[in-house]
Amino acid sequence: MESTWTIAELAERAVEALSAGDSVQVNGRVRDMPNERLIRWYTTIGLVDPPSGRRGRTALYGPRHLRQLVAVKRRQAEGRTIAQIQAELAGATDTHLSRIAALPAPGPAPAAAPPPLEAPAAAPSLGRSRFWTPAAAPSTAAPTSAFDGGGAVPRPPVVQGVRLADGLTLLLDVPALGDDDLAAITAAAGPLLEELRRRGLIEPASPPPPETPPTEALPTDMAPPRATSADAAPDDPSGSSQ
Repeated sequence: MESTWTIAELAERAVEALSAGDSVQVNGRVRDMPNERLIRWYTTIGLVDPPSGRRGRTALYGPRHLRQLVAVKRRQAEGRTIAQIQAELAGATDTHLSRIAALPAPGPAPAAAPPPLEAPAAAPSLGRSRFWTPAAAPSTAAPTSAFDGGGAVPRPPVVQGVRLADGLTLLLDVPALGDDDLAAITAAAGPLLEELRRRGLIEPASPPPPETPPTEALPTDMAPPRATSADAAPDDPSGSSQ
């Protein structure tokens, strides 16, 4: 069974892997070490896969996420742009990611601690119990809970959602999003949406509606056509008039 970590533990392992290599220092436009916010951003733009599972409300990540994260930082250390890294690593195999990430080999597992010594069983008492000592009365107090007023009820966290396409919503654990944030997310989500549509994971983009040709209005000063002699009713052959 593969190991799983929280997002904070994933960031710590990525920092350890990058610190053990030779490409810790990167160019001035790139952060030296990943953090939780950077991992969420990489997930949004498709450089890191979504969490592989959850433990309650906690997202869990595995070895592939670690390889993806370290591989991205290695390529950034070489001076490559995010667009170039997306083109290379989007949907990359584990073998390709492992070659780029070059994770250090795990150290030997620590030796298991010896089991604790069991305490000797107490010898049964041969004397009579003290009849003058009253037995403890059982407690009749009901346990308290947060719903009985024994504590404050925790407020559920609020997240922000951005609808990127039909059937695809981005959830961000942030208090609020501004217009600049929405514009940046929309621009960065373009390559991700194209890849998802190519794989058939979301519906294709709807074509724009056809344009209706404009109708030419009749000038208001144009008089309606008048009837000519050819359009008049024929004469009565009997020659009689009424």
